[in-house]
Amino acid sequence: MKRIYYCVSTVLLAAIFSSCDLMGTGKEETDPSKTLGKSGNYWSVSAPGHGASQITIESNDDGNVVASIPYGGKTILVEGKITSNGIYDYVYSNGDKKKPFALVKFDAKVGDKWEYKVGNQTVVRKVVHKSTEDDTFYGFLMIKTIDVEETIPAGVTVNGKVVQASKILWRFNHKFGFISADVTETNNKTTRVSSNYTNASE
Repeated sequence: MKRIYYCVSTVLLAAIFSSCDLMGTGKEETDPSKTLGKSGNYWSVSAPGHGASQITIESNDDGNVVASIPYGGKTILVEGKITSNGIYDYVYSNGDKKKPFALVKFDAKVGDKWEYKVGNQTVVRKVVHKSTEDDTFYGFLMIKTIDVEETIPAGVTVNGKVVQASKILWRFNHKFGFISADVTETNNKTTRVSSNYTNASE
């Protein structure tokens, strides 16, 4: 379960994405007042058979975010970068902030993709769906989503450990951020992790 929460904690970066000024100057703002990446914002997440947990923003330094998620009596910390137009993580760079990897850009089109080289292998994130109308349930609401499929080659390592997922289908919304992630492990078992509530959109 820890590996699932570790994968999905990256999603926090999407959950704190701002809905502001996507059609503005084009400059990617990092000011927390112009994104949803304010300290204290949180997202409740759950997965079948694993109960609920909460991802909380602990700090935001010029868009560089530290978030926490409790698990097994411990607290896992995850870092990433939030701008007004995208979410980037440092998972595959093992925390190297000079090598961000785009998780989502809300002005992207279907077919757009971002790649990250890990050794001699390449992790690919590709936009596979972008709603033109409200077509996805979020609580009692119907919302639009942008869906990004992440493909992870066998044997890719993070912090010296082999990643136990082969594919992740991320779903995001411009206002609420993270909606869900279908995490497919190397044994072909798929678990959906869903956002249930966030105070960031209030």
